Amino acid sequence: MDAEAASLLSNHLSGYATIRKYFDLRDEEVLLKTGQKSAHRPMTRKRAAANALMVIIASAASSIRGGLYDPEIETVVQVDVLLPLLGEALIFVNQPKRTLTLRHLYDLLAAVEDFDTAPGMIRAQCEEVLSTTLLSAHDPNSPQQLPNPHHLLSKSTSNLTTASSQYSLIGSTDFGSQDGQSMEGSTVLVKDGHIDDSKRGWDWRKGFPKGAKGDDIIAVLRLGVAREIGRAFAEGEVTA
Repeated sequence: MDAEAASLLSNHLSGYATIRKYFDLRDEEVLLKTGQKSAHRPMTRKRAAANALMVIIASAASSIRGGLYDPEIETVVQVDVLLPLLGEALIFVNQPKRTLTLRHLYDLLAAVEDFDTAPGMIRAQCEEVLSTTLLSAHDPNSPQQLPNPHHLLSKSTSNLTTASSQYSLIGSTDFGSQDGQSMEGSTVLVKDGHIDDSKRGWDWRKGFPKGAKGDDIIAVLRLGVAREIGRAFAEGEVTA
């Protein structure tokens, strides 16, 4: 009866349906019941999850293109959740097998630059959502000391790919070790911190303490994306 309301509702539901698709793909392997087989091959599932996530990230950042907030831009997901979405993207960088296309990498860089130059009010809203996201994962008494980005990148991604963890990566056989270092010895960066016992395919929050800020997430992501683009050049996918 209300076409405008129906269109608005459909628009927002489509965004969260895509997020739901991403989480379903992320957790498909660990939620299989005995005797069930996965509907996707490991890398196929991971690439499909990356595609869904990148659609959402692009939408969330579309209202702050060039760092200027435009409330008239219709997005399927609000910009407030951009930082946790960028955190989710960490699992797709700095891995032995590439998952993200060059288009994905450029879109990630664009989202990061848009956030870095966004108005203070928008950044503050995003930081609030990030803070809530991390607080929901860690013990309130955990320390908040942050390592440097280089250390944080290797630790955060190695935590996400620990084969012995209940949060083992989708298709963990594709992600054995990094730089010759075993993932088995990986530890959560937050001493005495904890992630709830819900089964997940991976959880980027394990690599960050509850006091982490958007700049910490972005520093790790920038480094990972730079390495991915450098690898694309080295492999001949990109020519100068």
